[in-house]
Amino acid sequence: MKKNQIITLIVLIVLILGGVIGWALVKKAGLPSGEEISQGEAEELFSLTAVVLSIDTENNFLMVKPAEEEKEIKVVLSDTTKLIKVELPETPSEGATFTPTQTEVELSEFKAGDNVFIKTTENIAGKTEFDSVSFIHILP
Repeated sequence: MKKNQIITLIVLIVLILGGVIGWALVKKAGLPSGEEISQGEAEELFSLTAVVLSIDTENNFLMVKPAEEEKEIKVVLSDTTKLIKVELPETPSEGATFTPTQTEVELSEFKAGDNVFIKTTENIAGKTEFDSVSFIHILP
């Protein structure tokens, strides 16, 4: 190879590497750190995991406290809200399929201290009361 071809090849490699490194640095600088994400509020939230604080069967609602938060949330149930208790089977034998059982329950079967998973049809980010609940699972 001629001296000019070698110099051209080296310059080309340096430019390509510089472009890749520059692009990576720009992309990294544009992303928020994990700390920034955890401190901000979610823009959209359609489900949450919480602990039941109290049950009002007469007015058809639960008061819950989301995990790792201080605020209480009022969850108003409708006629279409499914209430489901999830139970884990006995320890399955080797090679057996692990399938939890799901049983529909009534609001009266909930108790304070139950861990629940709540799925909604509306964005509940920042709300302290909501009523568009698809289902609530009582977790094992």
